[in-house]
Amino acid sequence: MTATPIYRAFALGLFRSSVFFICAVVAFSQREDRTGTILLMIVFLLDVASYQIVQVVTISNESVYARVWADTLTNRLFYEKLFEKIRVREYVDVDALFKEARKSSAADVKLFLKDTTVWSEWGGFKQTLAGIWSFLWLWISYGIFYGIAGWMGTAMRSSF
Repeated sequence: MTATPIYRAFALGLFRSSVFFICAVVAFSQREDRTGTILLMIVFLLDVASYQIVQVVTISNESVYARVWADTLTNRLFYEKLFEKIRVREYVDVDALFKEARKSSAADVKLFLKDTTVWSEWGGFKQTLAGIWSFLWLWISYGIFYGIAGWMGTAMRSSF
């Protein structure tokens, strides 16, 4: 599994946003209010649904990647410990080595997340605040996005 290059992710996001923006402007520019409202609701619902689908795919891909990362690290640590024991001709307990490797990999992942992310050690209250901010930001950003589209569509309506 290879990650999508960042330029393609930005291009896809920009394309998706521009398509929904153009559709929203067209919906706002309709002279008949009922038609404009129906079109705008369809565009808005498709926009929200497509955004949520992208989020579900992203979250599921991240969870798969996290498991692969932990398993790969565990296997690497297991084989390092195994070869070390073979090199010194020590008794090898495979189950104990896997348990030790799993603990070491979990500690390495936790240390990596602590060093590279802000949210890794946030407690429940901070995570709740981040979730509330995320929710509010979605409403604010969608309001700005569709507000500008509405302003442009209404301006286009008066020019036709």
